[in-house]
Amino acid sequence: MAIDKSSSALLQHLLYLTTPETVSNMAKNLGQSRRKIYYHLDKINEALPESIPPLTPLSRIGLLLTPEQKEACRLLLEQMDSYSYMLNSQERIQLLTLYIVIATERVTIEKMQQLTEVSRNTVLSDLSEMRRLLRLDQFQLTLTTTKTQGYVLRAQPFVKLQYVYHLLYSIFSDGAAPFLSIVKEKLNLVALLADFEQIARQEWIHLETIVGKQINRQELTLLTQIFPYLLQAYRNMNLDAEQKAVLQVDFAQVHERVEYKAAQYFADCLQASKEIHLDCIEVEILTILLLSYRKDRDLHATSEDFVDLRTTLEHYIWYFQNQSKYIVDKPEELLNQLTMHFKALLFRKRYGIFSKNPLLEQIKSKYPDLFAYCRVTAKLLEEAWEVQLTDDDIADVSIQMGGSLKTPVDKGQEILHIYLVSDEGIAIQKMLLKQIQYHLPNEMIHAVFTTEQYRSVEDLLEVDLVITTSEGFEVAAPTLQVSPILESRDIHRIQQFIHEPGSLSSGLELRQQLEKLLSPYVSSPDDMKALRYQIEKLYGQRMNLSQRMEGE
Repeated sequence: MAIDKSSSALLQHLLYLTTPETVSNMAKNLGQSRRKIYYHLDKINEALPESIPPLTPLSRIGLLLTPEQKEACRLLLEQMDSYSYMLNSQERIQLLTLYIVIATERVTIEKMQQLTEVSRNTVLSDLSEMRRLLRLDQFQLTLTTTKTQGYVLRAQPFVKLQYVYHLLYSIFSDGAAPFLSIVKEKLNLVALLADFEQIARQEWIHLETIVGKQINRQELTLLTQIFPYLLQAYRNMNLDAEQKAVLQVDFAQVHERVEYKAAQYFADCLQASKEIHLDCIEVEILTILLLSYRKDRDLHATSEDFVDLRTTLEHYIWYFQNQSKYIVDKPEELLNQLTMHFKALLFRKRYGIFSKNPLLEQIKSKYPDLFAYCRVTAKLLEEAWEVQLTDDDIADVSIQMGGSLKTPVDKGQEILHIYLVSDEGIAIQKMLLKQIQYHLPNEMIHAVFTTEQYRSVEDLLEVDLVITTSEGFEVAAPTLQVSPILESRDIHRIQQFIHEPGSLSSGLELRQQLEKLLSPYVSSPDDMKALRYQIEKLYGQRMNLSQRMEGE
């Protein structure tokens, strides 16, 4: 059973929720009554398969879909056709924005009403929200009106192209199938999309032969969906000769790449088969996309053009192994894979081509240690190339690294998650690591961090013990402060914890207990801190004395 248009709005709203929402708030956000919300929930539950638990709001908590329910609800939406599908506010704004940037006619309120099939007030509300989002957006576009064009988005040409690509990427990566159908039909690009896809399928094998690379098939599908819209947005800018000259300066370096020859060949095919002409800037835009997309194979990964890139990545592989518990199985093979990956990534950074990893949350959840090591060690790459790597970029690196690692310990051995934290410099960090490895040869130190590095990934790590040289280092995990040059009592305390992991309380837990005990008697925060410090100091001296006596 498929749901109707009126129930789809609630279903889409539920899919976007990240925290539980009460029925009252749903009614308020959707402009409906509580009774109507319950009615739509009943209809949705009737349409769901019997194996899926019903969508039932909890009293005073609300409703948040489980992953299983989300997948089933997405399938329900995909079963709807474009005529029975109701756009939510986010989809309306995306559709209106795309319409404004590609429309060749004057954009008016009335035409936007026809496009979205909503009232004038709703369109005005959507435009107001669009302006708010544009002010917050990194691209800083402005929505204005003119007598000749109606509503227009203003920005520098290159920035506008980046924004449109970002918008299209979001639509085609996350959009529901009925919404994508509406976008194609409402914006009258069905014929252009079909022509472009046909030529792409016919010529792509030859294009990959020209460049000596195989583009990831998901990226290739995205290219065939996005490029025609991007092409229309560029043409709708009606740039003068001076503006085109500025763009060509920005795009000049792509002429040196083999992807430019492939883009020229593809443009010739479009002209010959479909009489669709691409000018020089449009060919350059296509080249940039070809350069930016992920590759599954690259015959030019060892090219002399990328010697500096490979040198940096060789250093990174060494640094990653030095900082983490992992060992790379085949360094040369990994180097080639990373070179292929980062060639595309640096072009994405250079031209602002948006990209995300759909496996990000799964990687952070299932492989938190690997993700954390990649996040910390990636600072080396960011500094070398003067770029900022997002979590999606780190997830990409985690996949590359994870497929090339071997585990240096037996699977049957119980492993404690021990981390070193020191701000004394790299030399002291290395010495501390070697000392602990010498005295505790059977234990695995998972990583060596600075305080800043540890705090940046603390919530991703499973930690049994933190060994630190920093005084006053407060974390939730059990913590041992040691001297940079280990003394006998330091070794004894570490060994004691390893043999009896529950024998030590964390510094943070001890402080919390002391503050709880002292609070009825000491009201001043400063006095509380001073007294707590004295007690901790006495406690530490007593522990050290006991350990020395036991050692004797």
